[in-house]
Amino acid sequence: MRRILFPVLVGLVSMAVGYHIVILWKGTRLSQVHLSKENLVRAIRLNPSNPDPSYRLALFHQLDFSNVDLEKSLAYLKKAIERNPLEQQYYLNLARVFLRMGKRDLSEGALEKAVRVFPTGYQGRWISGNLLLQQGDVEKALPHFSYILSYYPNQSSLVFDVLLRTTQDTDFLLEKVVPKDPSSLRHYLAYLYEIGDKESAKKAWEKRSLYGLKSNRQETLRHIEFLIRHGDVHEAFRIWESRLLEEGISIPSDGNLVTNAGFEKEEILGGSFDWKITKVRGAEVSFDSTAIEGKRSLKIVFDGKENIDFYHVSQYVVLKPDRDYVLRVRMKTKAVTTKSGPKIEIVGVGSSFRGSSEPLTGDNDWREAAVSFRTAPNSQGGLLRLRREKTDKFDRFISGTVWLDDVQLREKSR
Repeated sequence: MRRILFPVLVGLVSMAVGYHIVILWKGTRLSQVHLSKENLVRAIRLNPSNPDPSYRLALFHQLDFSNVDLEKSLAYLKKAIERNPLEQQYYLNLARVFLRMGKRDLSEGALEKAVRVFPTGYQGRWISGNLLLQQGDVEKALPHFSYILSYYPNQSSLVFDVLLRTTQDTDFLLEKVVPKDPSSLRHYLAYLYEIGDKESAKKAWEKRSLYGLKSNRQETLRHIEFLIRHGDVHEAFRIWESRLLEEGISIPSDGNLVTNAGFEKEEILGGSFDWKITKVRGAEVSFDSTAIEGKRSLKIVFDGKENIDFYHVSQYVVLKPDRDYVLRVRMKTKAVTTKSGPKIEIVGVGSSFRGSSEPLTGDNDWREAAVSFRTAPNSQGGLLRLRREKTDKFDRFISGTVWLDDVQLREKSR
């Protein structure tokens, strides 16, 4: 029994001594959370080596709105620092007091000491950067924010928000703040995507080489789709073509605007100007050896359990404004139920035009579905997709199989 109790007793004593050492170094005691001014003064007399009561009195004189006394706060902060010169929080509050007193040089000096005590910490860098911004000294604040961007990347959005509100200049952020490394540029691009700043995102993307960023396929597609969502289809397609060349993929020159028109490949790049296939309950999309051209087609099987609003096979295409086009596709169906069957559809991106073929139901051998349409005057592109619209009819749960092959989109010759 003694063999068991002795190690336990030693452990408890060690923990108590360790706790005492830690609280002396940190200058805090859990029992002092809600002490009054009088009790804090008494605590200083009883234990003059403990910095915590002095620090709390300093805060008390800052936060007593009915009687703010910055001189007394300053005096107590200095006493706390004398007792524990390794506590960063003391210097940060000292900097705040000096700033409120209009002593900018002394405030900056306190911030320098705070960072020197704990140079790798987030709080010191964040408060230093913000206090320097309050003083209007953006240049001195920048190194602190750049440090956070490099070593605390999960706080990047917060840093960019603060600096953008201050400078109103994304070019300045890119040139002066964002560290010159791939990870930092990725976080900056993600921030620009989040706030929807297309022009700044384009500038940042073009400077990838300066940051050593070799964007992978998924990053490229994300940028392309961001540009498409914000109406810059032509720029998105330029980047798409550059990526094809970079990967050694030949660019078709037969006049057909559809990528992978016969579904002969799983994907070219995937997404954007290639087929994007997403999962949806009630339908299964796959590739099939049944084909009218080549060796494969796209197959969609509806299970008859859902009233599906289906648009989950799609591809963006580049179009010219005020032009006539014709969209053709070969489709085959087997036992497709409901009166709302699948059809091919084209919808303008950023402009108001739409065209669709007649829906197919029942059994149909390979047949051509065609759509003729004219683009709007401001058109840049469209979204091509296989569509099945929900219906309010009693017979609304669609079942059956659809095959899709040989999709052609061409400008009409004049």
